Amino acid sequence: GMSQAEYARLRRDETIRAMAIEGVGEDRLRFLGHSEVAIYKALVRLAREPRSAHEVLQMFRDMAAHVGAEIRAYRPDVVFTLAWQGGHPVHDLVHCMVRAALPAEVALYEVPEYELAYTILLRFPPWRKAPVHKIRLTTEEMEIKRQMFEVYRTQSEGLKRFRSLVSACQAVAALGGKRFGFEEYVATEEFGPVPADRDYSRSPHVMDFLDYIGDDCDGMPIRFSRMVAPVASAILARQRA
Repeated sequence: GMSQAEYARLRRDETIRAMAIEGVGEDRLRFLGHSEVAIYKALVRLAREPRSAHEVLQMFRDMAAHVGAEIRAYRPDVVFTLAWQGGHPVHDLVHCMVRAALPAEVALYEVPEYELAYTILLRFPPWRKAPVHKIRLTTEEMEIKRQMFEVYRTQSEGLKRFRSLVSACQAVAALGGKRFGFEEYVATEEFGPVPADRDYSRSPHVMDFLDYIGDDCDGMPIRFSRMVAPVASAILARQRA
C-alpha cells in the first residue's frame, strides 16, 4: 500500500481537481496538514494512558488554534462545517474546532455526512429537533456533482457502499409505494443551523455504543466518553472562557 504522505498528497490533488470543476481555484483553498492517523492515535493514547492527557489535549488545543486562525482570517459572516453526528470522530472534532473559533454573531451551519454505521447518509436523522434546510440541485449542478464524485478515486469503495445502501432503501421504499433513485437522492442537499444550546458533553446518540460504530484504531474501539468528549471539552473551554 501507499505511505501516509503519498495518500495525503493524493487526497489533496483530488480536492484541487474536484474544486476546479466547481470553478474554485487552488489559490482559494487552504490545506492545514493535520493527519487523521495522528488524531486517531492521540485519541487512543488518551484512553490508554491517562497521564498523557495534558500533552494530548494540548495537541488538540494547538490544532484548534490553527483552525481558528485560518477561519478568522477570512472574517466570515457565515460558516458551514461538518455536522455533530457521532459518525466519525474527526468530523465531530472539526465541528468543535470551528464552533470554538466563531463569535456568536457569525452564523454557523452544519452539513450531515453519515452516522449509525452509514445507515443515515447525507441526511440528518429524523429525531433532529433543530431546523433542516434542503436544496434541490439543478440538472447542471448535478452534472458538476457527478464529475466531482468521479475525481475522488480514493473514495470509490465508500461510494460503492453508499450506492448499495441507497439501493436497499429503494427496495424498502418501493414496498410502501414510493420510488426514488440514486441520482434523485443525491440531488437533494441538507444543512441546518448549529443549535446555540447544544451540549457537547453528551454523546450525539446518548449512548456510547451507537457512536462511531465499527471504528477503531490499534485494536481499541473509538468511544465518545473516553476519547472525544474530553477533547471537545478542552477545545470548547476557550470559547466558554
